[in-house]
Amino acid sequence: MIKQIFTILILLTFFNSNAQNLFSEQFDDCHQARFSFCLDCGETKAQSESDINEYFKEHLTDFSPKLKGQVLVQVIVDSTGNQCVKSLQSKTNRSIKKLKLKDKINSMSDWKPAISKGKERSATVVLEFVFNNGQVETRYKRFDTKNQSNMKSVGPVEIDRKGKYKNKLDPNSFEVFTTQNSIIPWDMSRAIISEQNGVIWHGTDNGIVRVENGNMILFGSKNTPIKATPYNKKKLQSIMHSAIDSKGNKWFVGGKSAYKYDNENWQVFDTINSPLNWTTRVYADKVGNVWFPSSKGLIKYDGQNWSVMDTTNTKLPSNRIMGVFLDSKNRLWIGTNKGNIRIDGQTVTEFNDNSPLATSTLTKGFEDSTGTIWFSLYEKFPQTKGFAKFKTDGTWEIISTDNSDIPRNDVLDFAVDEKNNRIWLSLNRVGISMYDGENWQTFTPENSKVPSTYVQRMTLDNKGNLWCATFAGLLKIKME
Repeated sequence: MIKQIFTILILLTFFNSNAQNLFSEQFDDCHQARFSFCLDCGETKAQSESDINEYFKEHLTDFSPKLKGQVLVQVIVDSTGNQCVKSLQSKTNRSIKKLKLKDKINSMSDWKPAISKGKERSATVVLEFVFNNGQVETRYKRFDTKNQSNMKSVGPVEIDRKGKYKNKLDPNSFEVFTTQNSIIPWDMSRAIISEQNGVIWHGTDNGIVRVENGNMILFGSKNTPIKATPYNKKKLQSIMHSAIDSKGNKWFVGGKSAYKYDNENWQVFDTINSPLNWTTRVYADKVGNVWFPSSKGLIKYDGQNWSVMDTTNTKLPSNRIMGVFLDSKNRLWIGTNKGNIRIDGQTVTEFNDNSPLATSTLTKGFEDSTGTIWFSLYEKFPQTKGFAKFKTDGTWEIISTDNSDIPRNDVLDFAVDEKNNRIWLSLNRVGISMYDGENWQTFTPENSKVPSTYVQRMTLDNKGNLWCATFAGLLKIKME
C-alpha cells in the first residue's frame, strides 16, 4: 500500500507546477534542477556506485532509537553524475533535522547518471529511508512509468491548528464522479472551469470532460489534439489549468502546449508557433488577453500577437511568474517567486511592509462587484498567510488561522460567491473551507465525502454549486 501511494504521489506531483518538486520540503539551491530531467528513466538507472544501504548505515548513526517512520528524498543526478537534493518528505515521529540528510547525500562523490539509448541523461532518483528500532534501512524507489493505470490520491489530512472543525452540510450535498461511476477517464485532475450557462469543463490527467445538466461528453485522443505522454502513448498529457476568455473560447494548458477550443475547432500553441516553453497556468482577462505565467517571464496573447514580459523589459523582480491578474482599473498585478509588482500605465508599484504582498506571492486574483480584490497567497514554509483582500480604500485584510476558523493557510484556490455570500477555500492537504457570512466550516475526507485533501481547482456554476478538480475525482457540492 505504501508503495502504491508513493507511486501515485510522484506521478501527480512530477507534472505539477512547483518546478518539478516531488515533495513538500523544497530546496532552491539545487542547480542541477535548472536543466531538463526525467523521472527515474533510462535502461541504466541513475544510482550511486556504493551500496546505499551499507553507506547510510555507516553515515547515519547519531539518531534516537525511538525514531520511527519513513523519509523520502528526491535527488537529481545530472548527465555528468553530479547530484543534489531537490525535495524531501518526512513521515516520522520525531524531527530529522539533526540527521542532515541533505548534506550527507550532496557530499557523496560516486553517483553515475542514467543511460538512455546510449546517452547520459539527467534524472530524478528517490531514496527511501525507513527508521525502526534504532536501525535505518535505505533503498531506491523504482517504478515503471510505461505501465501506469488510472490513479488517484486521497492524502492524509494535515491540520496546522488544533480544534474540531464543523461540517453542517447534508452528506447528500456531496457528489463525486470517478472512473467507476462515470465516463471520466482519469480520477486525478487539476483543472476546472464553468461557463455562464452552467456548463462545466473538467480537465484530468488523461482527457477533458464536458458536463451539462448531468450529461458528460469525453474529449480525448479521438476528438482533441492533446498530445500523448512520452512515457505512455496511450495516455494523454495532463491538463494542468484552464480558463475561458472574453470571447468564450476555452483554454487548456499542459506543459509545453496550450489548447484553444471555440466549441467547433481546436488550435494548438507550442514552442513552434508561440513563445510558450513550459507553463502550468493560464489566465484570461476581461479585455481579450490570455496570459501564461512561466519560468521565463509572463507570456501574453492578445488574440493575434504574442509578447513576453521579463526582467529585461520590465521591473519584474524575477522571471518565474506565479500569478497574474488584471483589475477593472486596468492595473496588472504580477506575482513572482521573488516578490510582486503592480503595473498601472507607466507606474510600477512595489509593496512595502503594510501589504501582505511584501512577504507573500499572489497566485490568483478576483475582483467582486464592489471593487474589492481577493488574492490567494503563497509563502515558503511556514505558510503564515494564504488569503487576503485589497479594499477600495487601499487597505488590506488578511484571512488566516490567526483571525478565522480555517485550519491552514496553504490556499490552492478559492471561489467567491457574491450572490449567496459564500467564500470557498481549497486548503492544501486538508480539503475545503467555506464561509457563509457568519461561520467557517471545513470539509475533509475524514468528516465528509470530499474525496481528497488535494483539491487543485474550484469553480462555481450558475446555480451556486461548487465544482472541484481533485486528485480523486470530480467533486460537486450542491448548494441549490
